Amino acid sequence: MNIGILGGGISGITLQRFLNHPSEILEMEKTPGGLCRTFWKDGFGYDIGGHILFSKYEHVNNLVTEILGENVNHCRRENKILFKGKYMKYPFENDLAALDVEDRYECLIGYLKNDYPPPSNLAEWAYHTFGKGIAEKYLIPYNNKIWKMNPSQISLEWVERIPKPPMEDIVKSALGIQTEGYLHQLFFRYPLSGGFESVIKQMTKKAMPLETGFKVRNIIRKSGGWQVSDGSRTREFEHIVISFPIHDALKCFQDAPNDILNVVEALRYTSIRIVFIAVNNESLMDKSAFYIPDPLVLPHRVCYMGFFSPNMVKSASSSLIAEITVRPGDELDRMSDAALIEKTVRDLESLGILNHSDIISSETRRFEYAYPIYDKNYSDNTKRMRAYFEEQKIDLLGRFAEFEYINFDECVHRAMLMAQKLNVRNYNTK
Repeated sequence: MNIGILGGGISGITLQRFLNHPSEILEMEKTPGGLCRTFWKDGFGYDIGGHILFSKYEHVNNLVTEILGENVNHCRRENKILFKGKYMKYPFENDLAALDVEDRYECLIGYLKNDYPPPSNLAEWAYHTFGKGIAEKYLIPYNNKIWKMNPSQISLEWVERIPKPPMEDIVKSALGIQTEGYLHQLFFRYPLSGGFESVIKQMTKKAMPLETGFKVRNIIRKSGGWQVSDGSRTREFEHIVISFPIHDALKCFQDAPNDILNVVEALRYTSIRIVFIAVNNESLMDKSAFYIPDPLVLPHRVCYMGFFSPNMVKSASSSLIAEITVRPGDELDRMSDAALIEKTVRDLESLGILNHSDIISSETRRFEYAYPIYDKNYSDNTKRMRAYFEEQKIDLLGRFAEFEYINFDECVHRAMLMAQKLNVRNYNTK
């Protein structure tokens, strides 16, 4: 059957790679890749966030090996947390010995003498799982900062993404005995040349039906399939897979019921603004990323691009990207690009990360869809949304079509599974 893949991010591109059916990708942007794109400014490359290549799925690792070939840089994670002027190992509870004595005591005693009741939200989970010290010094302020929402309004579905080390590791960390949390990400790969987008470019290198600059505006059911239009061009498919944001996709259906429109409208998300900064020295090379829980500092995470690959920076120079989440339309979202860069530079300079006089290049970009928010209504709303599209015999694929916080490797894994399903099934859309 002829399949229309609406959205050319990593999910849609992977799906097409493994489909046996004829298919075409329709992508709104001039360049495919979604959040996996790389941008270049004055000889420096930067990604939309700190992308890395690792997976618990061997078939995903094998695909990355096939795609990258020799174009690979092998890295050992150097993630830190910047807390009260000190760099601690990530995650926070694995380096309590780096804290001042009083903070260390409060974290350890709070963890060991913890009588908080079973939780019903993320804030309560932080207290129940780690105690008052760790919860209030790091987990709650950081999550409040990245989600732009009080963690008490975030459901427990999110907590599976948070590292939870054994008690022995936390006690060891407080005593200064070295531990290493989050082991599955300790070693990762990154393209040696071309930035993270080189994965996309390699996957689309072979001739494949991919139409860019095609913004889907209308999706209409027709006898035997679907008609998809951008207002001037029209495509017809027997089956469609939606792989672009569900908020935008649902607006393309003229007959979508109001209750489903309301359900999707209620699905909340954050947007992201990336600030890129390059300096005339190599000071920004020794960390993969660091997290900043301080609410007075604009970015929540900073990544050093030269750490991922030396080819992302120019000789005798280095660069960083600062990630800043915003709620669409809020005051921070409305801040001008110039003011955002200025505030970010001022904040990073106050932390001793860079000097304003050393900056040789800067830029900022905004992306509407960054992270789905797992609020208290998330589960009910996503179940109703997914059930509706299942009734329509339309597949959803990818972070913002499925509306689930999944990373690169999970996107690839799910796309491969969907290809297997579609290769053996034939949907009757009549």
